[in-house]
Amino acid sequence: MFRLKTSVITVMIAGFILIFFGGYLLLIIHIIIMDVFNTSILDYLLEYKKTLLLSIPIALLSLAIGGWLIALRLLKPINVICQIAENITVRDLSQRIPGVDSENELSRLVQVINNMLDRLEKSFNQASRFTADAAHELQTPLTILQGVLDNAIQQAIQDDQETQLLVTLSEEVQRLKAIVRKLLILAQADAGQLNLRLEHVNLSELVTLTIEDAQVMAPYLRVHHEIMPNVMVMADIDLFNLVIQNLATNAIKYNIENGLIDCKLTVENSCALFSISNTGIPILNKDQKNIFNRFFRVSGSHSKRIHGAGLGLSLAHEIVFAHQGDLMISESSDELTTFLLKVPCISYAKERSENKFPIK
Repeated sequence: MFRLKTSVITVMIAGFILIFFGGYLLLIIHIIIMDVFNTSILDYLLEYKKTLLLSIPIALLSLAIGGWLIALRLLKPINVICQIAENITVRDLSQRIPGVDSENELSRLVQVINNMLDRLEKSFNQASRFTADAAHELQTPLTILQGVLDNAIQQAIQDDQETQLLVTLSEEVQRLKAIVRKLLILAQADAGQLNLRLEHVNLSELVTLTIEDAQVMAPYLRVHHEIMPNVMVMADIDLFNLVIQNLATNAIKYNIENGLIDCKLTVENSCALFSISNTGIPILNKDQKNIFNRFFRVSGSHSKRIHGAGLGLSLAHEIVFAHQGDLMISESSDELTTFLLKVPCISYAKERSENKFPIK
């Protein structure tokens, strides 16, 4: 930053010269005027005092404006660097800071930052490709293993201990297949290669079917809903159904005996808002900021009673983001924990359907 320091020092020296030596210049001018017009020394001193008092603020103002303009010009490349750096995210590491004048001291800083971004992009792409390749390669052997176990179960004797073992193994393989599928989708999202087959989707019907499944999966829970009918969105129905199912599954897993699940679907400002609330242990503030991180599980969720790999919410968040939407925790208290999904809406009906499933 040698050039910046030199310029500022130059402005300061010029200002001091203007202030201190300017006074002497004014004195000489006034002496000449006094000789020409035979002005008395007292009148001259009074006039000189007024002129000097007026010139000092003007000189200081000129110094301040000049210094500000020079600093603004020299700091402009830094502002450009800051703006570009703020826009560089994990979803787009391809941006680079444009080069500056080779004689400028900032050129070295720009070069170092761009080299660092090159290394980060390369490492991130390698990690994403590894995850995608590993998930893809695991799909085939897991599918084969699933088929072999299914055949063995069909040929085994019912109510046999060996049959129960095969069923348990089959369930674990299905869980591994689900994890592999989630990892593959996340890797595609990281690489910007999540291909969405967008179509008109009736979100109201999708939520209603999810509520029906929740009633079957957890008959011991009370289910309340308030659904606006025919809420249409542009979405990949398979991926979006995965989001709704993940939210509903979490609402069941982390609930309490005879607890409550409350679902609401409304439209506000051309956006569909789906909220799902459940009773249970609240999510601590320190956990809320990490809740959408991969493999993160809140305190107390590692018990054997609650199965999961910590990928469901991160996967749901990525899918919703790919649909130009947002997924967040809107509330977590001793009474309810609420997740809010927001996605652009195409059309909707104004009537609402309430309590199709009675509270038990």
